[in-house]
Amino acid sequence: MINSHYAWQFQPVADKKVCHDLSSQLHISPIMAQLLANRGIKEADAAQAFLQPDLQTVHDPHQLHDMDKAVDRIEQAIAANEKITVYGDYDADGITSTAVMYEALNEIGANVDYYIPDRFKDGYGPNADAYQRIIAAGTKLIITVDNGVSGKDVIDAAMAQGVDVVVTDHHELPKELPNAVAIVHPRYPGSNYPFPDLSGVGVAFKVAWALQDEFPEEMLDLLAIGEIADVVSVTDENRALIGAGIQLLRQGMRPGIHALLQAAGVNEAQLTSTDIGFTIAPRLNALGRIADANAGVELLTTVDEQTGSQLAQQVEAANQKRRELVDQIMAEASDQAAHALDQPVLLLVGHNWHQGVLGIVASRIMDQTGKPTIIASADDGSEVAKASGRSIAGFNLFDALDPHRDLLTTFGGHPAACGLSFEIGKTDELRAALFAQAQK
Repeated sequence: MINSHYAWQFQPVADKKVCHDLSSQLHISPIMAQLLANRGIKEADAAQAFLQPDLQTVHDPHQLHDMDKAVDRIEQAIAANEKITVYGDYDADGITSTAVMYEALNEIGANVDYYIPDRFKDGYGPNADAYQRIIAAGTKLIITVDNGVSGKDVIDAAMAQGVDVVVTDHHELPKELPNAVAIVHPRYPGSNYPFPDLSGVGVAFKVAWALQDEFPEEMLDLLAIGEIADVVSVTDENRALIGAGIQLLRQGMRPGIHALLQAAGVNEAQLTSTDIGFTIAPRLNALGRIADANAGVELLTTVDEQTGSQLAQQVEAANQKRRELVDQIMAEASDQAAHALDQPVLLLVGHNWHQGVLGIVASRIMDQTGKPTIIASADDGSEVAKASGRSIAGFNLFDALDPHRDLLTTFGGHPAACGLSFEIGKTDELRAALFAQAQK
């Protein structure tokens, strides 16, 4: 049995005068004042904004890089009745991002469809074959949500064919960006957007707002699900947006979500962020891991109660299957990890492990060992292993792997999580590269 290993860091006791001032000015307990001060919130106005977030503090969507270019091109497509395809992702953030963009475009009369890539056939992000199928079906404008910045080759090829691509994304920016019509991203180099931590659905929500020229309040529930699922910082505008989204979810306006919560035994009227993070999000993620994530978009956007109930049952079945697979793989992966505890980064490679749940296993092994963990698996007859990684604070997994793209066949992600694939024959080289990065 591997014991959990955490490096606990205790906050210093906050300045007593700061705590006293916050307590007296806001009429809150000394303990609450100390917690606020420990978060670096030392002024009454900032504390009030944290405790009672206000949608008036949400930033103007037009501050995002290339937002006006994106809106102009989308409006041109709508005016010309060009077919638009929203190209999403198969996790909860990607599914909610797709639902938000699809709903927004539908509401303003666009000729729009959506495509969620297959985790196993298409992989993450722009896929050349998938793009060609979309183009062959008549699409003239592709809008990516929760992906795209790492898809330069595929996107550039589509642009060369006369099919425009608008990228909306939040993932780490590679050195070479696609030559898209627009790249809407909260951390685009040189841009002045005041808050960098929107998730994919947060960016999609901002595009919907700019397109509709009014705040899309009815989509806040989808935003709350995607942002909590992607574990973004619940500060600044995210705090206000997520809080309002939770309030909307409690009203049970969407038949699919209502049925899903009923099936999971959640009290909808008292729903919390914990219910989203540990009930809704894992179930949506299970679709992309085990089944067809397109059903997730349908679940979120349907207005029919019977359809919502049927889709909720599909989601429950996928989630149960996901649990069984994780239990099976964890037994083998934990055994490997126990024999590699002297290694600074764990790269565990299995055989015929279900690739849809590798990220969950990586997260659990990381929790057990306190070490950055990559879980990889190759199927029978394949020389390429697909993998998912999770990392601890202080070790940027994206930066560790980015200089070694020559060892990888695909790669993308965040400082704390990534997806990749590599030739089995390069396993030792990749492991050595990770060890070297850890030593730095």
